[in-house]
Amino acid sequence: MASNRLPEKLDLLFALGEDMCDGLTQHETPLQVKQNTESVLRPALAAARAAETTYGNCKVIKKNANLAVTAADAAGKTFITNARKRLSKFFGEAASTEWESAGWPPGTTAVPRTQDERFDLLASLKAYFTGHAAHESADMEVTAALADAAHTTISNARATLGQKITESGQAKVARDNAEANLRKRMTGLIDELTILLAADDPLWHAFGLNRPADEETPEAPSFTTALAGPNHSLLVDWDDSLRATRWRVWIKIIGVDTDFHAVLTVTESDATIPNLPPAATVEVRVTSVNDAGESAPGPVASAVIS
Repeated sequence: MASNRLPEKLDLLFALGEDMCDGLTQHETPLQVKQNTESVLRPALAAARAAETTYGNCKVIKKNANLAVTAADAAGKTFITNARKRLSKFFGEAASTEWESAGWPPGTTAVPRTQDERFDLLASLKAYFTGHAAHESADMEVTAALADAAHTTISNARATLGQKITESGQAKVARDNAEANLRKRMTGLIDELTILLAADDPLWHAFGLNRPADEETPEAPSFTTALAGPNHSLLVDWDDSLRATRWRVWIKIIGVDTDFHAVLTVTESDATIPNLPPAATVEVRVTSVNDAGESAPGPVASAVIS
């Protein structure tokens, strides 16, 4: 019996939602659909689409904000590197209380490894060069003003990123809620149609759905193995995927074929592909077939023909 499980992927869910809405446009009134009508389902679909778009935009903005923080931190790291070179002329290379007075942690003169530590050190360097103007160097781009500018840029970028993370989280919650509502409405319509339509009624297809009486498409194989066989052949094996009555074997010869092409249809879960080019690398995959249709391809395996 074919099922009408809703797709997990949103693009497929939205496509099915469109089909279901179109089915309602044509058949809602004669079938007397009462609960999950087009006036209910189509706005739910539109809301879910809009929420997904908003969430996608927020993710892009968040990514750009994160890149801005990374760029600002890189500039800050360059300033700290220059400041270290400048101060080593006065303090030497070894850790000391002088280095600590400039903001470095005890026991080190290295450029801090974490962004938070570099951010904190920039604030300290701004204060240090403000109070020790003689240690500034415009030529080396080490001044209190430049330390302040680097620190401010990072501070602003971090604040923006924090806000965009919050907005992205809120958009995700809104998207998830809209998706849940759409799924509820689509499931509700399927439940109504189960009452209103016979299991073999062709009108199921008008809603983009399977007829419950139909056989269900088989599952794809979960593994594929390929070994070079005798006389330039390829030995292929895969698992007995659920609901399959036969399998199609597809190959692609690397450097020769631009895509996979079917070479065999078999009723057992193994096959031998003969007469392949010696020394060729051959990729192979398998699809499951029954009277309801064909599965997506299983995993790709490859072997070099001997």
